[in-house]
Amino acid sequence: GDGQSDITFEVTLVKDRSHWEVSRPEVILKPSKKVFAPGNLRATNDNAKYDALVKHWISDRYTLRYSGGMVPDVYHMFAKSGGVFSNVSSEKARAKLRLLYEVAAMGLLVECADGVTTHEFEDKSVLDFVVDDLDRRMGVCFGSKDEVQKYKDFMFSK
Repeated sequence: GDGQSDITFEVTLVKDRSHWEVSRPEVILKPSKKVFAPGNLRATNDNAKYDALVKHWISDRYTLRYSGGMVPDVYHMFAKSGGVFSNVSSEKARAKLRLLYEVAAMGLLVECADGVTTHEFEDKSVLDFVVDDLDRRMGVCFGSKDEVQKYKDFMFSK
């Protein structure tokens, strides 16, 4: 309504760690970047679609970025201007990321940086889910537009 766009920007602690300065006035995710950060890899054992997607990333020579944490992996996408982060669940490897405390906050930053977010099994932005339980957990995919579309092509196919 106010004519301004939502953006993601970066701040850096400077001056003997006493002052914050804007170090990048706008963070933009490029539509495509061959970097992947697959979370909850245990789910590949009993989720055939996720297994096929991870194997695609490997065979297509994507660069692996995996820290074991969503926030550092998503920040890496911001630093490199693209990529894809996934955290998919399965019957034996349940979702761990909480909508209220992790998913929505990082999802907002990704979408404001021209990226895309989706629920692991439903073609819907993570920002469209209602917080109806403080401990609601879900699997997700965040990242560059084309990379999230590849995720959807693998995960949402019949």
